[in-house]
This record gives sequence, C-alpha cells and structure tokens, in this order.
Amino acid sequence: MIGYSLEIAPGAESDITDAFHWYRERSVLVADAFRSEVFSAVDRIAKTPLANAANAEGNRKYVLRRFPYSVIYEARERIVTILAVAHHRRKPSYWRSK
Repeated sequence: MIGYSLEIAPGAESDITDAFHWYRERSVLVADAFRSEVFSAVDRIAKTPLANAANAEGNRKYVLRRFPYSVIYEARERIVTILAVAHHRRKPSYWRSK
C-alpha cells in the first residue's frame, strides 16, 4: 500500500494554536488533552484518509470525540491536506475564504 504525504495548511495550524491557547487560559490539562486529540485525529487521517466520506467539493471531516471540533481535510493524489480544525459553532466552511 502506498502511503499519503501530510500537509497542514497555515489556517489549520492557526485554528489549532488559537483553540489550544483558549483552552490553556482555562486549564493546562484540558489544553493538553485537546492538542493530543487533534494530533491523534491527524495521525488517523494520515493512515486512512478515505475512511470518511467526501462532500461535493471533495472535503472530508473527522469529528473529535471530546471537543466540539472537526478536522476538515482533503485527500488528493496521495497528499492529505488538513484544511481546518473547525469549531462546530463557527460559520460553516469559513476556511474556504482563508
């Protein structure tokens, strides 16, 4: 089986950093748990990127279990690109305008 390369878009990096800092202001333990869950999700996505259904634009979504966030990504030509780590109450598809 041929593996996938992984890229994280700058906007997704900002999403992770912003959320981490928000949680850290409230609890270091919760912030660490958030970061750990995001990294675990990214690892799973990199291993099995086609496990989640694609929408009409080709974007896929992995929903975090403990936090109200989804990892939005695309898998094209053996490259997985993390597009956003989106809060569930944020404007849908906000990352497209980044």
